[in-house]
Amino acid sequence: MEVSKEMIEEAAKKIAFEMTTVRELKGITDAEMEAIYSLGFNFYQTGNIENAEKVFKFLVLFDHFNAKYWIGMGAVLQVKRQYEGAITAYAYASFLDIHDPKPQYHAAECYLAKGDRANAASALAALEQFAPENTDRGREYRAKAAELKKLIEGVA
Repeated sequence: MEVSKEMIEEAAKKIAFEMTTVRELKGITDAEMEAIYSLGFNFYQTGNIENAEKVFKFLVLFDHFNAKYWIGMGAVLQVKRQYEGAITAYAYASFLDIHDPKPQYHAAECYLAKGDRANAASALAALEQFAPENTDRGREYRAKAAELKKLIEGVA
């Protein structure tokens, strides 16, 4: 199949004006993406980080609006000690769902691993500002943040 200029322009319009993802353009279903995510998560859980990275790269490329995929990518990069990339991935996830405290917490871990206590504290402050106090997840990450904050202050 030859790709025409019109086809490219139509795809560009969809992406720009309808906030279309590559997943939607390719007709990949939510169920298929979830199956791929499960594969990547399983790779991550079993320590197969190289394959996990490939899967999460695919996921964020094909659906850049899904915060869960960005968290997965951040986790892989964090394990690989590629902290700048992990922080960027966590920032995208946080941008997509500001009330999810997980990416803010893990970004703080990455900053701390780099020795950047100021930005680690800033990430925890964002977590405290936006994480819901009335959910289990919010309470869980607020408690984790309090412990990490003690470590940051103790090191300072």
